[in-house]
Amino acid sequence: MIRLQVEWERSGGADGLYTVRAPGALTAGLWWADGAGPLPDWTAFAFLPIDPSGRGAFRYTGGRAAPREATHILVRALTPDMATAEEALVPLPSRRPAPPVEGVRLGFVTDLHLSDKPWQAGRALAVAGAGNAVLCAGDMVNDGSPEQFELLWQLIESRLPPDTPLLAVAGNHDFPIRPDAGEDFYALQARLLDRAERLGLAVERDESGAWAAGLGDVDVIGLNAAIPGRKLAFRREGQLPWLDEHLTDTPAAWHVVLCHAPLLAHNPQRRRAGDMPYFSRDGQLQEILEAHRNILFLSGHTHISMNCPAGCVETDRERSILYVNGGSVRATALKPEEPLRPKEWTDGNMLWLDLAPGRAEITAVSLASGKRIARGYYRFDEEEDRRFS
Repeated sequence: MIRLQVEWERSGGADGLYTVRAPGALTAGLWWADGAGPLPDWTAFAFLPIDPSGRGAFRYTGGRAAPREATHILVRALTPDMATAEEALVPLPSRRPAPPVEGVRLGFVTDLHLSDKPWQAGRALAVAGAGNAVLCAGDMVNDGSPEQFELLWQLIESRLPPDTPLLAVAGNHDFPIRPDAGEDFYALQARLLDRAERLGLAVERDESGAWAAGLGDVDVIGLNAAIPGRKLAFRREGQLPWLDEHLTDTPAAWHVVLCHAPLLAHNPQRRRAGDMPYFSRDGQLQEILEAHRNILFLSGHTHISMNCPAGCVETDRERSILYVNGGSVRATALKPEEPLRPKEWTDGNMLWLDLAPGRAEITAVSLASGKRIARGYYRFDEEEDRRFS
């Protein structure tokens, strides 16, 4: 008989220790479920070996959340001969259901690395285009060539809805490797900002190369932290002082800051003492963000899977700041590796960002299967934090 015991770390969250008892089984998988079975449009959140005593354990970390429609956990255990699977539906403890976030919906993509095979990039734009706008954190193309940017523009016109703005910042691969080669990215960025203005967005362009665009009560800010030669650095020094002033002078329910590389303190793959930041003004940017509130800092560059055990979203709940590293449209890497994992855990992905005053919901979606990624689901709610603090 299969049994599951969960020691929750925080009411309303998914983090905790999940212990499976399945005598005679080889492995077990865990899915969010309702009374009828696994939620069909969500991936599994754990696969774990079962030891000879019939026990296996999985520790969910990273501040994830359980889907609001989940009322159970499905445990599926497989025998060593792979011939028999036994299942059990385990009810979740009674919880106050989380209401949906009704506000602005943004599609977030990063690291398209478009070269000459447009399927994955086109799929990402088509899926993300169902929101109010699409945001891209850079590496839109792979080599910074004029031909790749022309192909990207063709995809934007053919796969993105004509009334959906696309806002992007530079990644290191958006420039050729030679420092004296072209800067076609900035021509693309200007076209995208012009297009956003034609669609009714209020766009502010600073001479430093930073920009901002208003989407209702959401303020989207772009920082260009990549330069020719495929290096990570701020294009001009004035971007960070402009950011500080803009955050001070612009009221918004959320300030969404786009920057290609993550900050050192919130990097899913650099968490050891002595690690170096991606760009030299890392500390200055961190200080500016921490001097303000209600910020989503969106980055890419790492290609780390949204399924990584430590998580790709970190929250400064005192200041209402979320640091989101968004995986990749291209294949991702699971670090550290796990003994049992399905292929879809390293497929390319996009994110939905649902934002309302005091609330945010982040949902990662597999571009290959279309399923929502269980380990890529997070909720932030100021009222809930006050209730459980």
